This record gives sequence, structure tokens and C-alpha cells, in this order.
Amino acid sequence: MDTALFSTTSRLCSKHVVIRLSIALSILLACGLLIQNSLPYPLPFSLWGKVLWSPNMESYQQVILHYSFFPRLIMALICGAGLALAGCVMQAVLRNPLASPTTLGVASGAQLGIAIALLLPLQDWASLHSIFFWLTPQWFAFVGGLFATGLVFLLTAKKGFAPLQMVLAGMVVTLFFGSLNMVLILFNEQQLTGLFIWGAGALDQNDWQGVQSLFPQLLLAFALLTFIQRPLSILQLGEEVASSIGVKVGILRIGSLVVAVFITSSIVSEVGIISFIGLVAPSLAKLLGARRLMSQLIISTVLGAVLLLLTDLIVMPFSGMAGDLLPTGAVTALIGAPCLLWLLSQKSWSSSQRFEVSNNPSFVDKPFMPVFLIASGVLIVLFFCSLFIGQTPLGWNLSWPSALFENSVFDLRMPRIVVAIFAGCALALAGCIIQRITGNPMSSPEVMGISSGAAFFLVLGVLFFGSITRSEQMLLGGFGAFLVMFLVWWLSRKSQLSPARMLLTGVALSAFLDSLIRISLASGNEQVKALLAWLSGSTYLVAWADAQVLIAGTIILGGLVFACHRWLDVMALGNVTASALGINTYRIRQLLMLLASLLTAVAVVVVGPLSFVGLLAPHMAKSLGQYTARHQMLLACVIGSNIMLLADWLGRNIWFPWQVPAGLLASLIGGGYFIYLLRRS
Repeated sequence: MDTALFSTTSRLCSKHVVIRLSIALSILLACGLLIQNSLPYPLPFSLWGKVLWSPNMESYQQVILHYSFFPRLIMALICGAGLALAGCVMQAVLRNPLASPTTLGVASGAQLGIAIALLLPLQDWASLHSIFFWLTPQWFAFVGGLFATGLVFLLTAKKGFAPLQMVLAGMVVTLFFGSLNMVLILFNEQQLTGLFIWGAGALDQNDWQGVQSLFPQLLLAFALLTFIQRPLSILQLGEEVASSIGVKVGILRIGSLVVAVFITSSIVSEVGIISFIGLVAPSLAKLLGARRLMSQLIISTVLGAVLLLLTDLIVMPFSGMAGDLLPTGAVTALIGAPCLLWLLSQKSWSSSQRFEVSNNPSFVDKPFMPVFLIASGVLIVLFFCSLFIGQTPLGWNLSWPSALFENSVFDLRMPRIVVAIFAGCALALAGCIIQRITGNPMSSPEVMGISSGAAFFLVLGVLFFGSITRSEQMLLGGFGAFLVMFLVWWLSRKSQLSPARMLLTGVALSAFLDSLIRISLASGNEQVKALLAWLSGSTYLVAWADAQVLIAGTIILGGLVFACHRWLDVMALGNVTASALGINTYRIRQLLMLLASLLTAVAVVVVGPLSFVGLLAPHMAKSLGQYTARHQMLLACVIGSNIMLLADWLGRNIWFPWQVPAGLLASLIGGGYFIYLLRRS
């Protein structure tokens, strides 16, 4: 019996070894063929070593291959290996299978640090470098990454660092830091030129300096992790077990995360943000049977290197040697987002790891009318400030009604004001619907990817058809928004529309669509490039025709939503209760999803994808004591309008004569408030 079992086990092991060797050989063969196909000039394999180590300087083909092509290949291997290593460490230390440099906001923090470093004047750099010789842009990236990580930890401390809560906090930090980056780029276009494309992950190289700088740093980080891999392995058994054996869990966790942040910031400072490699590679390593930590680190590192190399080799023929047409980092999200969706479908979360709502929610119901009148009064004040008060080349100016009409200022300001009010109203209504039908207080059109869906289909329409009419824009935007909403629902149906599952599915789809938008922008199409300001959520130069479309769409759809307010109240009680009361929850949920998608599309078509407005307005309405659907939606409409109107007025005046898109300022205002909400909850 024992002999038979041993022989069966041996056959299975040998079979697995053969399969893995076959896969490895297939990948190596694919890499070789892709490298040969990506060569800018024909080069026999026998000459590769010569060109790599001692090229003929009189041959410009060999010079280009030596100083551009081969350094790019090596850089892809190093960056892929480093990101996979950092992701594996984060997942092991936090015991979070969704942790990675991008999902926890580390990469966006490092990019913000680089942007700040580039803005320092040269004379300041010289004086700082003479005192602190080690101070380089990479250290700014390191500090930015540490700050982002610390912020995520601060926001999730009360929830015991639950994986889904950490991913949500990482997403908010990424959006917030991304908005700060965009503001810095808008104000400092000359100093930060090229940061937009470079920030998407461009692996192009002009010499071996980047490789020579990055490789020793990653080698040092790997050596440090190898040195502490034993206590890290014990940590995987749980904090209590590790502490009982004498492992200092707190110091070990902080030290390991510092190493992971150092790896990420080093890579970001060289090539920009490469998405999802740190998430995909460790997951594949575990799928291939890596159980011990050391084997996970090694296999993840190898897989990350191969994944990024394969991606770059596929991208290279389309992006050119300069890498400015199609950044590799934008393409990796096309691989990583489906992987995140797959992880969500495969992983069963324990109750301690799920996104948790407070067990003892406190409801302090307040009278509706006083709160509504105060919010409406704020809206009126903002309306008159936006219309009559503004900056001119001579300074602040108060325009009286007669002068307002004489100077045609009314025709410039009034459409912007109306668009800001109704866009905030439409997104607030959409946010109320989504939060109520999903039972998820963190859902919104932006977080669920609905805004990105509408924006992507509009960009796609411009890319393929050129100039498109307003009605065609409405159809494309509505279809994109509804398609994303349907996908979120369809991919979450097995979990009975679990709030956490729907949230992370929306995050994955949003990342996927945002990467497609970046790729479309990198296509070189001038009409698509003209959408950059619109993609930031701009009310600049909107016309009365745009305002009329937004007004009509918001009033009609909003009227239908308010007609369904009783359904929204009943749906909040749960499917069982709603069905017992005779409501067809399936059909009603579909209708409400359609209305939310169309409201989002109406706002996105006119002012572009906006962040946080649809998330914050319903939250603020609830915090002001309004819990019934009708009262919450009415107050949320006014609050959303206030946020957008304030953002538009500030963007128009504070940094005059520069115009800051209202969407960016709304993201900064909303992101800051949402970080406060996460910390308090």
C-alpha cells in the first residue's frame, strides 16, 4: 500500500515538474521570438553578446542597440522583479492578498515626491546637495511613498488593517495624490513637461545609467529581505504565534514595509508608475504552488521580471524606441485589472477581512427644512459670489448687474455656474441611488467605475468617428456608464451583490478603463488630445447649449428618481423584506441602475469625469440627519451643487489668470473630506 502510494505521488510530482518545465521553456521561447521581432535593426543571435558588451561605435545600428534597446530590456526585467518583490513582501507582512505598491497608494505617493523634487529651483538643489550629499529626487520619492503608506495605515487602524478597507484607503489616497499631481502639472508645465506620459510608466533608456543605479539598490533590498525571511515566515502564522516565539512584530512589519517602499520609490523615480505587476506576480507564484515565503519571494521576482518584459516586448512595436506613443505602465493595467477581478471571484473572505460597517450605527434624525434652507442659503451665496465677484488683471473686482451685462461677463460666467450646479446635482443623485441599492456607503459613480465607462466610450467615439454630435455623445456616454454598471452587477452576482465585492469590482474596472483612456491619449490623435482638459472635469468655455442639455437631462431623470423614492426606502431594508412587501427587487434594481448610469453620463458628457462628488454629497446629507430617500436626495443635490460651484469659483479666481479644472479642485476638496471620513469611521 505504501509503495503504491509512493509511486503514485512520484508520478504526480514528476508530471507537475514536466508541466512547469514545459511552461518555462515556452515562455523563454516566446521571449526570444518577441525580442527578435522587436529589434529595431536585424541582428543575428551570434552577435548579441558582442553588441551588448563591446559594440562597434562606427555602426549606428549597434550603438542604438547597445545604448537604447538592450538597456530597455534589462530595465524591464529589473523593474518587474522589484515590483513583484515589493508586492510579495506587502502581501506577506499585511496578510493581504490584494496588497501591492499601486493598490496601497505607494506609487502615487512616490510620484508626488518626484514632482515636488523637480519643482525645486536649481540654486536650492545646489545648496541642499552641498549640505546633504545623499539628497536626490529618489529620496523625495521614498518620503512620498512612506507618507502614502503611513496615511493608509492611519486610515485603517480602527478596522484592524482589514484587506478590503486598506485597498479602499489606498484607492482614495491614489486619487487624492493623483489630483495633487495634476494640479502641479497644470501650474508648472515647463518644469514638469513629460511627467504625464512618464508617470504612466515609460521604460525607454538612452544609456546604462538607470540600470547601473537601480540594480544595486534592488540587490541590497533583496539581501535585506533574505536576511529577515525567517521571522517573516513565522509572521505568516499570525501575530500571536510570532510574538510568543519572541518576534518583535511591530518592528519587523515596519522594517519590511520600509524596504518595500524603498524598492517602489526607486523604480518610480526611474521609470514612473507600473501598475499591477506587484499584485499579479505574487498571486501567480501562489497559484504555481509556492508555499514557503522564500520560494514565494524568488518565484514572484522571476515572474514579475518575465511579465513586465513580455508586456514591454508586445508594446514596443507600437510605442517606438522612445516609448512616448504608448507607455508600458498603462498597458500593464490591462493585465492587472482582470487579475484583480479573478482574485475577487476566487477568494473567500473571512469576516475579519471584509469591509465592515459600524455594528452600532447612530441615527440622529434632524428636521429637514432648517438644514435644507441653510444649504440652499449657502448655494445662493456661492451663486452670487460666482456671478459678481472675480479676478481681473487689475485685481479682485465686484461686478454690479449693469456692468455685468454691459461687459458680456454674464455670458461667460453664467453657463459655467449653471453647469456646475446641475453637474453636482446629477452626480449626487446617482451617488444616492448607488449607495442605497448596493447597501454600500462607499459606493459612487466614480468609485464604481461608471464615470470612467462614460468617459472611455466618449474618447473611443472621438478616436474612431472624429467630431460627434451632442446626441451621439449622450448615447455613447450613457451606453458606457450602463455597461460598467451592468458588469459590476454581473461580476458580483455570485456574492449576492456583496458591498465589498461590488466596490472592488468597480475599482478594477475603473483601473482597466483609465488605462485604456491613457492609451487612447497616447495614440497621437489631436482630437483625443484636446479632451485632456475635459478629462480633468473642466467647466471652461462651456456654452449655453451644454447647459441646456445638462439641465434637461438632470430634471427629467431626477424627476423619475424622485418618483421612485418609496422604492429606494424599501430597498434599503434588504431584499427579503422588500420582496415580502411585494416588490420585484430584480427589476427595480435594474431600473434604478439605469437611471444612475444615465445621470452620470449626462454630467460626464458636459464636464468630464468628476471624482468624489457623488460619493460625498450623500454622506454629508446623512451626516446632517437626513435618512429617508427623498430628504437625503434633495439635500444631497444642494450639497453636490455647492461643492461643484465652490470648486469652479476657486479654480477660476484663486490662481488667476490660470484656470484650474473644477473637477480637480472638487477631487482635492472631496478627497480631503473623504480621508477624514475614513479616519473617523
